[in-house]
Amino acid sequence: MEIKTMYPQIIVYSLIISVLILFVWRKKNKFKKGILVANTKYVKNTKYYKKLLFRYRVYNIVIKLVCIALIIISSILTSRLYETKNHEEEFNNRDIMLCMDVSGSVKPLNKDIINTLKETVSKLKDERFGIAAFNSSPVMILPLTTDYNYALSVLDMISAALGNDVKVPYSQNYVNQFISLGTASGNRGSSLIGDGLAYCSSTFQKDDNRTKIVILTTDNEVEGRQIINVPEAAAFSKANDVKVYPIGTKTIRPEKKQEMVDIATVTGGVYYDYANYSTNDIAKKIEELNKTAIVKNVYVTRKDLPDLSFVYLLYIIPILLILDWRVRI
Repeated sequence: MEIKTMYPQIIVYSLIISVLILFVWRKKNKFKKGILVANTKYVKNTKYYKKLLFRYRVYNIVIKLVCIALIIISSILTSRLYETKNHEEEFNNRDIMLCMDVSGSVKPLNKDIINTLKETVSKLKDERFGIAAFNSSPVMILPLTTDYNYALSVLDMISAALGNDVKVPYSQNYVNQFISLGTASGNRGSSLIGDGLAYCSSTFQKDDNRTKIVILTTDNEVEGRQIINVPEAAAFSKANDVKVYPIGTKTIRPEKKQEMVDIATVTGGVYYDYANYSTNDIAKKIEELNKTAIVKNVYVTRKDLPDLSFVYLLYIIPILLILDWRVRI
């Protein structure tokens, strides 16, 4: 914070005038009214006269000081005193895409990770979160967004759909439109991991300053013809600076697990085994990774500061009037 004035010369001029008032200005001994009296020595020696004279001189000095203060405060108001503050806005520059294999064998893992990510999403700040699902074809459920309330409502809907909760409105539509029909279009097979991962990695904007993360849930049991195979999808993700964090089901086979480990290694992510880690542990580990805070915006605000000076002015003017009335000058 820094306090400045737009017209500092006004304060300088007021100080000069104050000095003139204090040291130069003198009231001349001219009698304009009243009657001249001779032989006042006796009167001047009385206690009452000395008391009145002392009080007059004190009032006179006080009036001069009040006048000086009035000039200075008025000059401060006129000079437009203000303060400047520098502000820096920071945000976590990260995008997170949940990429779900929605084949039947991955359903328990998906339901668990969806429920866990609700808490994760509620803690996000300035980070974008999205959801995509795939089986034989990929489908975008939630584009990357910072609207966390909407994201939480979508997570609730998917959770209800995975649990076949008919009490939740539209949960069956999610089952039919996204998880069953949407991801099954094309009828090319099931769990086409390469196509799904490539699609999820392509949803990020090309921005070198943003950390891009894909959370991939799958059993890696590819059945059918893929347009992009798993190694090609991993290379595509790496080329787009996307870090992949695969989560394998409890029943994933060792050779399929190794393929997921390879994807994580190539892209700079980490593989997590659902059999060894709870989804809470996995979510916490991912929350702590790759969160890069950068300066979003730097700006300066200016605020005028007339408040205190104006209050002083309101007090000083009545004081000056009262002193003037008391001294009768």
